[in-house]
Amino acid sequence: MPIVVTVLALLLSGCLGAADPATEDASGSGATRCPSAYPIRLPITTDATVGVPPLYRLRACAVDARRGPVLLMNDGNAAWATVAPGHEFNLVQGDEPANWLRERVAVPPGMVLPGTAIVVQARPSEVSWRLSREWTVGWAGFEAGMHALAPRGRDTVARAMDPDAARGQALVSCALTAYHLYLTAQGDPLPVHDGFGALQLTWSAASTACAADWLRADRLLTAQGARATGWSLAVIRADSWVTKSKRALGWLAPAAPVVIGVR
Repeated sequence: MPIVVTVLALLLSGCLGAADPATEDASGSGATRCPSAYPIRLPITTDATVGVPPLYRLRACAVDARRGPVLLMNDGNAAWATVAPGHEFNLVQGDEPANWLRERVAVPPGMVLPGTAIVVQARPSEVSWRLSREWTVGWAGFEAGMHALAPRGRDTVARAMDPDAARGQALVSCALTAYHLYLTAQGDPLPVHDGFGALQLTWSAASTACAADWLRADRLLTAQGARATGWSLAVIRADSWVTKSKRALGWLAPAAPVVIGVR
């Protein structure tokens, strides 16, 4: 059974963070950027040729290079589904937004969101990870919402993550709106069939759950005397973030499966 652990979260604090390609160990071996409890760096490989996120943003480490267990740390912007039939795994929450979203959304147990890590009790040859474009798009919808909020005041990301905050529900709705738009539009000839289309439609004038819950939070915050980040302003900010992210998320458009492994 999968278990969410917190002890390793302390161990990995400072390890989860954007990897610098300039300091990446080209051989993929040794102890480069691996925590002391999992000192062996494992090369990450894939047979996919298109739609592959930057793999230097992932770090695979092990206690033993042949026997495992294997630790995968996700410093990138893609979500990865763990494939390890018959083997236990332990999710490690690395940052607050990912932990907060998992507590409110039925993310599959083995899904490694950006900013999190997972330990798989298996040999390196027995585990792989499949790129999940739908959860990547959902996460990006959530990120766009966080970037839409003000840095100060009573309508910030920190305030949205308070228990039962209306704005927090809006962030969840926007993540799920992007996720479902991407899933339901697969094979549709409209531009929304790709990840960017789903994100742009989520953050547009369209009538979606994202828009409805954001507007509801606007009304509640205004009634409490707070200066809310209104929907029209949120759309501008979120859409700007999506546009700037196109280059970093350029691999989203191809629909070919991507599976990575370690050795």
